[in-house]
Amino acid sequence: MPKNESLSLDYIRKLYAVQDALLADIDETLHKLGMAIHIGAEEGRLLQLLMGLHGVKTVVEIGTLAGYSTIWMARALPPGGHLYTIDKDPEYITMARRFFDQSDVQDRITPLEGDATKILPSLAGKAPFDMVFIDADKPGYNGYLDWAENNIRMGGLIIADNTLLFGSMGLDAPPDDIAPATWHGMRRFNERLADPEKYFTAMIPTQEGLTVAIKLF
Repeated sequence: MPKNESLSLDYIRKLYAVQDALLADIDETLHKLGMAIHIGAEEGRLLQLLMGLHGVKTVVEIGTLAGYSTIWMARALPPGGHLYTIDKDPEYITMARRFFDQSDVQDRITPLEGDATKILPSLAGKAPFDMVFIDADKPGYNGYLDWAENNIRMGGLIIADNTLLFGSMGLDAPPDDIAPATWHGMRRFNERLADPEKYFTAMIPTQEGLTVAIKLF
């Protein structure tokens, strides 16, 4: 860990990414359940900034968990904006609904329970969307990108978390604790977004890797 990394992160969060009581409650709940795998507050604030810069009004989120990132993004939507969030785990959706009901953006969020590969085609009639945020099962990332290529508007955002795959992307081969198909799949996902003919992309070197791409076609 770089020197003073945790102190710097605490400073950034206190200054620019303050959690309100609801977000803090979600964070604490997930920590108690041993499921604190959501984005950080600083990443939630970054998503809000990107949404504001790109005039995002409609979002599809793949991977809800308890709705922590969902609420960050929904709060950045303008009047009339909407966010669809998908998760296949009924326990996660139930937990997220409880937090959404306590939020100030409940009317901007539609939670959808089920396999994203089956739900995403049903959203095609509402396309094109301004943004997709992918933070779900890693083997599914390329399939989600296939959908995004057809349903995110030109100039829209494709953002994905965990794209460094637990720090393994810089290795020459998959480590023992990551399935080779998952490792090669994430390599392929990153390489697809590196195509300058189709995307203007940067990977932000957060601990897990956050890829931000503008769709050029």
